[in-house]
Amino acid sequence: MLGRPQDRTPESDVERTSRLTPITFDSHEAWLPVEHPLHRPRHGGRQLTALLCAAVFFVVPALAMVAGVRAPEIENHALASFPSPLDGWAFFGGMSDWATDNLPFRDSAIRAADDISRGVFAEPPPSDNSPRGQLQVPLAPTATTPPSQPDEPSVAAGFPKVIEGKQGWLYLGFDIQGKCRPLQPMDDIVSNLRRVRDAVERSGRRFVLVVPPDKSTVVTEFLPDTYVGKACAQAASRRFWQRLSTEVGVLDLRANLQGITEAGGGPPYRQIDTHWDDRGALMMVRRLADRLEPGITAGWKVTPERVNQYRADLPKMLGRDGYGDVQVYSLSPDGRQDRTRVPVSDLRSPVNLRASAVDGMVGTSVGILSDSFILATTRYLPAAFAAVDVVFYNSLEADPAATLDVITRNDVVVFEVVERNLASGLATLIEPEMVDLVVRHLDANPRR
Repeated sequence: MLGRPQDRTPESDVERTSRLTPITFDSHEAWLPVEHPLHRPRHGGRQLTALLCAAVFFVVPALAMVAGVRAPEIENHALASFPSPLDGWAFFGGMSDWATDNLPFRDSAIRAADDISRGVFAEPPPSDNSPRGQLQVPLAPTATTPPSQPDEPSVAAGFPKVIEGKQGWLYLGFDIQGKCRPLQPMDDIVSNLRRVRDAVERSGRRFVLVVPPDKSTVVTEFLPDTYVGKACAQAASRRFWQRLSTEVGVLDLRANLQGITEAGGGPPYRQIDTHWDDRGALMMVRRLADRLEPGITAGWKVTPERVNQYRADLPKMLGRDGYGDVQVYSLSPDGRQDRTRVPVSDLRSPVNLRASAVDGMVGTSVGILSDSFILATTRYLPAAFAAVDVVFYNSLEADPAATLDVITRNDVVVFEVVERNLASGLATLIEPEMVDLVVRHLDANPRR
């Protein structure tokens, strides 16, 4: 019996063209019939535009490098070197760092983006690793890959490289990130410090831990009212100072720095740089001398000498240039003759500072393992100490023999580590394998 034809849904274009032209997995979309909805020309207008943009992006910087154009250091670290094929799989990660750091015109591109963002949108460009508009909250403590330099922190998602504060003040974002996302638990940090302290004292030497506070710890009045990680960083900082004071022993400079501010002249930190100024550096030298020989600085005469200009490090991290002025001083330990010297700018290898002792100078030999906060003090150390050896502590990895010699040939061992590098567990000095190395060397080289 013939029935009424059933209603049928009209055949779609996809069904019709699929029936006429079977689609296989190896069929390129450019090979499909023009009427097929998935057909795409091999070289459409948008594809040509994308290819042209890619060519400009890759070819122009390459030609610039051939012509001798080199990328400047625009961040707070040296440019990454070309990785070695012998590094294995790490070669590919190193290639990414090298290509990013050494891309010609990168500094111009960052400055252009900054100018456009501020000029058009009246706000700074995003300087963190999270998308604009994403809710940014403090993250649970977790380990991140440590950088190779003591002042070269990596940036975790949600935390800015630089915090732009009030009245033009800038702060290093790692001040906050390092406390919210430490590389080591606080228990391990304290334990490693105690192991080193005990080994130094067991070897017959004196141990002094000096911790310059972060700029964000001392100069709080110019911080933004709200910023990522504020609560967790403040809580971590309180625990950090309490535990160092009670469990390790630390030359705590916070009250002295606050006293300098209250005495007038503003905070003893540079406005657009992460380091302290010469008032802070000179105060640290005075405190260290008095710790070793109480009262020896009573006859010191400190006089303002001149104003120097410096290139600030924080604007570089935003792709900008920034300069500031800093007052430097003369220091006469005996109250008569200025004994200061030109400050040292590179401590990757040990520097020996020797001077004939006069009244007001510490005669005991001192070895200092430090970070960049020590650089400003190298102007004043030769006026306060007759024999000082200084080296960056991350040289324990690059040149362990020379760095360990700074420890073993002196009567006093000073570890100077800025708060952020210690509270985060970043400092090479407190990496477990480096602690083991230092302890073994001290045990093998007692000083009686």
